Amino acid sequence: MWRRGERVEMVERGTADRLILVNVVDHHFYLEEPTFIGAGQSYWIDREAGEICVDRGGGRLTRHGQVKQRADWMRR
Repeated sequence: MWRRGERVEMVERGTADRLILVNVVDHHFYLEEPTFIGAGQSYWIDREAGEICVDRGGGRLTRHGQVKQRADWMRR
């Protein structure tokens, strides 16, 4: 089960305990497009590249970019 537009608190590296749909990380890192993170998958922010990285398992890593310009609703 997932919740639409879930916010995730980021520590160094996290592991999802259930399937989640993420669009905001650490209350300020807004993704260009929401992404699913499955149960047991690890994720972290690559701050130099401005991306969230998700270890999908089996040697697969996906990267998801941060929005370049934030809309007014993102500043609240």
